[in-house]
Amino acid sequence: MSETVTGKGPLFFYGWVIVGVGFVTLGITFGIWYSFSVFFLAIIKDFGWSRAAVSSIFSIFIISQALTGLLAGHLQDRFGPRVVIPVGTVILSICLAMTSRAQSLWEFYVVYGVFAGAGVSLLAFSSHSAFIPKWFARKRGLAIGIAMSGIGFGMLFLVPLVEKSITAYGWRTTYLYLAGLVLFAAGPLNVIFSRRRPEDMNLRPDGDGPEETPQRTLSRMIVKEVDRDWANQDWTLKKAIGTQRFWFLVMAFFFGSWVYQGTLLHAISAMVDYGLSRESAAYYFGILGIVGSGGKIVFGYLSDVMGRERVTVLAGIFVVAGIFCLMGMTNMIGLLPLLFAILFGLGYGAAAPVFPSMSADIFLGNSFGLIFAVICIGGGVGGSMGAFISGFLRDITGSYSISFYLYIISIFLSCLFVCLARPGKVRRMVARNPLLRG
Repeated sequence: MSETVTGKGPLFFYGWVIVGVGFVTLGITFGIWYSFSVFFLAIIKDFGWSRAAVSSIFSIFIISQALTGLLAGHLQDRFGPRVVIPVGTVILSICLAMTSRAQSLWEFYVVYGVFAGAGVSLLAFSSHSAFIPKWFARKRGLAIGIAMSGIGFGMLFLVPLVEKSITAYGWRTTYLYLAGLVLFAAGPLNVIFSRRRPEDMNLRPDGDGPEETPQRTLSRMIVKEVDRDWANQDWTLKKAIGTQRFWFLVMAFFFGSWVYQGTLLHAISAMVDYGLSRESAAYYFGILGIVGSGGKIVFGYLSDVMGRERVTVLAGIFVVAGIFCLMGMTNMIGLLPLLFAILFGLGYGAAAPVFPSMSADIFLGNSFGLIFAVICIGGGVGGSMGAFISGFLRDITGSYSISFYLYIISIFLSCLFVCLARPGKVRRMVARNPLLRG
């Protein structure tokens, strides 16, 4: 599979195996991540804590995984996924087993918030974003979108299963089941199949042959370096931090994660407030997840051909429409839960492929994993604040209305900062000159 023929790529590009492994790993990881929205209500019922208190557990979890993402990005750059991800599965499985025995709020903070968050960071968004973009150039958005669509499948299958397991066996036993799943499924899969970069297998990005250049491929689209001086720099973290584009990406990720993490944590709780049963709310949450998978693939592909900025704005429109549907449930339910799941799921799905793709467009290089991990800290802080403040406002006002308006403002700001970062002014896809021949 690693052999190439002069002027031609391999019959099957191993990069798609990397995408498939990422799909499964991310599905398991984020299925566990977002299942906290179901554990959320069970823990409140068991201990009688406020929504703000239980939300703070999730906030610490998000902050921990974002900060540990610095280590994850550095380790991915140095050792690759065959080492980093299996280590993460061991840490996460131990923490989930310990969470099943937690008796106090501080135990949840330490075991689930700090250490499970750290374990997840080795398996999750910033970790995969450090190596998958290295396997693709022309199809970067599509490939990341397919891998990240595993998140939606995890939400579709794991969240409702977790709800049923909690109902049948309790939340403590359910955490033990999840510990076994992550240890015996995600770990061995990555040990066997994962690789850090195509050069490790004598391959080139997109499966190009050794004598091919992007201008000589048979693809109808090629990657154009609009700003060659910028694109050809050897980007280090120190250099990146000194640019406006870096901070625009941090702020875009901050405001986007505020919306996504706040909504995904509190959506089930909000729907229950509006009269749905917890089981029905989990069902619609699963639909949101699978629609989000479609959104990741569709918007990932569209971001390759339309540009990251345009697709981000388009996705933001879907997100706002979905939030309006969730807000409308205060007066009527009907089709609104389904519309919320579809519209928000599609829009939210764009974030997973577009954020790492646009970051790679701007800062791709040997230190990209570390650079993107620092950018992800902005997302971690935003997601943590969005999750906690939404719970706090629900406690003091009795509704999520103010939080929903804050989400709408935040998604606008996220889109604005993406446009200010202008990734399309560094690299973008353009139509291939028909006069060039492969």
